[in-house]
Amino acid sequence: METLTSVPAFTSLESTELALATQEATEISRQILAIIFEYALNKFDDSMDRLGAGIPKFLSVIDAFVMAKKQVLMCLPAFPFKSANKQYKVLGVLPDKAEEIAVERLNTMCVRIGKIYAPGAKLTIISDGLVYNDLLSIPDRHTWAYGEALRAMVLQKGFTQIDFSRIKDLVDFPLPEQLDEIKYVANATNFRRVLLNKYGKEDHDIDSEIAEKPDTLMTYRGYCRFLESDLQYIFPLQAGRTSNGYKRSVKFLAKEMLLRGYVCFFQCSF
Repeated sequence: METLTSVPAFTSLESTELALATQEATEISRQILAIIFEYALNKFDDSMDRLGAGIPKFLSVIDAFVMAKKQVLMCLPAFPFKSANKQYKVLGVLPDKAEEIAVERLNTMCVRIGKIYAPGAKLTIISDGLVYNDLLSIPDRHTWAYGEALRAMVLQKGFTQIDFSRIKDLVDFPLPEQLDEIKYVANATNFRRVLLNKYGKEDHDIDSEIAEKPDTLMTYRGYCRFLESDLQYIFPLQAGRTSNGYKRSVKFLAKEMLLRGYVCFFQCSF
């Protein structure tokens, strides 16, 4: 009987400790999420409402790291290449002060998390330029040069909380272990073909999705705006290319970008 009565007491104590640990982890997770939210781009009127709606999901993901006392790992598909508009938007094809400020901001976010949570945080930038660059008339060589220069910048500036991953690391595609510019360019077209053939859906009705899903519509309109601006000097108006014709072509490219985005980040098994 003594043994039997001692078990519930131990279990109760264990449950209490677990509850306290869970409560503490949740509080830390909330603090981590608050820091991340400070670095969100609140570009739209309902941005805060959208962030608020996602809090339960965000916390559940962060909780998994905190409960295991592991480093919080994040990823961001970003930094593909410089704008195609070399007349008014950018000075060249390589990263400059704009990228330095942006990456420093991400690194600072991770450093701040490390000050309240000992295991810290790390953010992996997934360079997705190879997915879209041909649509924007960006040469594969420029995409390679941009990515390599960005990695060198991160090392030089000591942004230790930033890692990189190429799309090739997420897709089953045979490539040489060590990539250089020539091998990268030689495989770029084949990579895009494999990506689209393996993960694309021929029956994906992007027009219906734009019409029915507000998020897709917002992304589509954003693509149209920047494409119209970025490509205006590559495809200037001329005989056979009217203003309306140019805008129709831009809309076509925007839809292609949406489709490739789905293929890359929703169909691939990360």
